[in-house]
Amino acid sequence: MNIEYRTRNFQYPIIGSYSFWEHLKTENSFFSIHYSLLMILAILTFPSCSAKTSPPPTTDSSAYELIKSIDIKSKWIATDKLQQLYVITIDNEVIKYSPEGKELFRFSNNTLGDLTHIDITNPFSVLLYYPDFMTVYTLDRTLNKTGEFSLFDLNLTDVETVGMSNDNNVWLYDLVFYKIKKINRNGEVLRESIINLSNEFESPLQPNFILEKENWLYVNDPNLGILVFDIYAQYQKTIDIKKLTYFQIIDNQLIYKEKEQLKAFNLKSLSTKIIDLPGGVSIENQIAIQKSKLFVRKKNGVEVYSF
Repeated sequence: MNIEYRTRNFQYPIIGSYSFWEHLKTENSFFSIHYSLLMILAILTFPSCSAKTSPPPTTDSSAYELIKSIDIKSKWIATDKLQQLYVITIDNEVIKYSPEGKELFRFSNNTLGDLTHIDITNPFSVLLYYPDFMTVYTLDRTLNKTGEFSLFDLNLTDVETVGMSNDNNVWLYDLVFYKIKKINRNGEVLRESIINLSNEFESPLQPNFILEKENWLYVNDPNLGILVFDIYAQYQKTIDIKKLTYFQIIDNQLIYKEKEQLKAFNLKSLSTKIIDLPGGVSIENQIAIQKSKLFVRKKNGVEVYSF
């Protein structure tokens, strides 16, 4: 499958671009010498700046090892960058497990209707969303409540989903003004789209999933694809993968389910690979990947695999 990007025709200046530095080097030999020394020092001092996630197996299902089965009925799971598992039960309770599948903490609220969304971008500040009452909760790492605010009180309506920003604020789509916005808990708009997004697409934007990852904001619309915004809320392009409800982004790979297969789309090379699954795991199961573990939500339980 060939996946295409659809981009806007404008560009933002990148002050830190390669050409900018090259210009300074050619204009100023003194700067060039010091630039070279600094680069050598940086390479020697920081041989690796980030820990890479092991890619899931793409050809061999035998590479998986089942390490834990959790007997629980759930409607959703999520995993954080520490490989911790969060389970939303059919009774809207949130249960947090260690990477090995040991129960750690619980949180429950049955007064706000259906809990439909959990964002664990920051494992120390968990975001929950209850759309029936348009209420956002935040929890600490032990699942104790740290904050609550109503989108109704902020004069927002019909917000289907929200996402946590890297600075612990909230991303959402404003259906009244047709703009992506980042707001704080007081309702102050910190960032918003300049353009009216209703004029950009052939059908109205109806996001069902929002994820900020590595200074990019991914807004999923099942009919339009995955819309990509910069951290200033400005639309950049569309990834032509449709009919999704959920995806992950791990080391520049977009993990998603399509046509009975789990796939990894490389955001840099634009290539797509099929991810093999453990025996007995169906693509109909919800699947989450985090570093060297694969989590599978089944009808009557959750399975944790290592690879």
